[in-house]
Amino acid sequence: MGFLLAAPLQLNASLNRVPEVEVEAFWDIVVSARALAEEDERPVAGARVDLVTAVDALTAKVAALPTHLCWPVLRRVILAALVQRRLSYGAFSPAASAAVGRLAVQLFRLHRTGAGRKGVIDFFHVSKAGGTSFCQMAKLNGCRTESFGARRNCLIRDFDDVPRWVNHSLHTSLAPTGLRTPWFANWGTKLRREMSCNLRKHFMLRRRYNIAANEFTLYGAQATPRNVHTCPGNLNVLQLRHPYTRLRSHIMWVWALYDHHFKEQAAAFFPSRGAAHWGELLPAATNNYYIRSLLGEQVYYLSAAELNGTHLAAARLALLQFDVLLLLEEPAMNELLFEMAVGWSLGFGEVHARTSSQLHEVGARGLPAADDWAALLQSNQLDMQLYRFGALLALLDSVVFDIAREAGLGAGYTALGRAAGGADGAGSGGGGGGGLKASDQAHPGDDENWEVVGGANITQRSCGFVSEYETERVVPAHIVIR
Repeated sequence: MGFLLAAPLQLNASLNRVPEVEVEAFWDIVVSARALAEEDERPVAGARVDLVTAVDALTAKVAALPTHLCWPVLRRVILAALVQRRLSYGAFSPAASAAVGRLAVQLFRLHRTGAGRKGVIDFFHVSKAGGTSFCQMAKLNGCRTESFGARRNCLIRDFDDVPRWVNHSLHTSLAPTGLRTPWFANWGTKLRREMSCNLRKHFMLRRRYNIAANEFTLYGAQATPRNVHTCPGNLNVLQLRHPYTRLRSHIMWVWALYDHHFKEQAAAFFPSRGAAHWGELLPAATNNYYIRSLLGEQVYYLSAAELNGTHLAAARLALLQFDVLLLLEEPAMNELLFEMAVGWSLGFGEVHARTSSQLHEVGARGLPAADDWAALLQSNQLDMQLYRFGALLALLDSVVFDIAREAGLGAGYTALGRAAGGADGAGSGGGGGGGLKASDQAHPGDDENWEVVGGANITQRSCGFVSEYETERVVPAHIVIR
């Protein structure tokens, strides 16, 4: 909690583009929130304001904030202060608990209004952390983008946010004569085209798209991580997956890609399946991939020896600015956040996308032996610390959104299972007999066509809060473009 309470000052000192810290009222609320963490609930000789009054005063300040942002930093600082107070002084009184509930509802309303004004979901897709599932859920909920196909995965071609995975130099040095270079052998050779947040937003709105994915790094840090930023005019969403399982999935996926593209010649690219070879072949993906992705291109291409605790601290600050944080391993929490933080009404009962048993069987052949696997895990300890911090942020968010749902502000959420006769033969999920029918991937890159079938009670779908103010005008005046 200490890092969170100190985060506003660190953000101001460490990163150049943090929109919340530019608002004067932000600092007034931060001071009030930190005072909550330090003050006892019981007033002493009239010298202190009681907790109910203090929280209600904080609620009034939050209600007066501008509505062009979702205020994720402020929301988490306030929740951290309340948790710290609870841990220090014990349970709140009923009156204080009611005041905290009013504050949480106000934070939710501020988030929802900001999300509606943003009009576009900017999904930061860290490879092998459930991004395909998220993109398919966006499709099920009525979002619009350039393509929902597996090869595009909500990416916008002109934005050039494709992942850079395989070391191009090593790949070409190992390739037998005459083989083409595949798209995924682009680490170290493919610089991203510069495109400002303003241009990205206009591009999306003019085509009436309301979701885009970015599977590379955050924006603006080609030269220095100080310039890394999200696009504050979009609803910024990130899903985290445990670093060890993400790494395992990534290695298996790349092995399967080689097997699919090069068949019997794939062995030429793997003189070893050890940690050293995988580290050379996937320099970023096997070494603290979250931190590299969050801090921009300059850090993405650093050697493993150059990455340190300073980068971890900066990545925590970058993570703090996402409006919505999801945890792949926490489906119940995700359902709450899909409904109350994104505004979706429909989702998977479990993660389905890219779970073909055939792909897993092929990919598992590429996993390192136990000692090499242990070495890879050890080299990703910075990512583990970042993941724990992200889990804390998601948990704090869930408190706010759960209170708002209990207050009756949710619109309902249906988690669908496979429809009868689906690929795995499972029965249907909830939703009045509705379910999902899909054609599973047999090879890497095959399209997955998830469709709702038999959903008699599913009558209307939208892209959630970002669809709230949709209009026929090309660029509505109330939409934020930054």
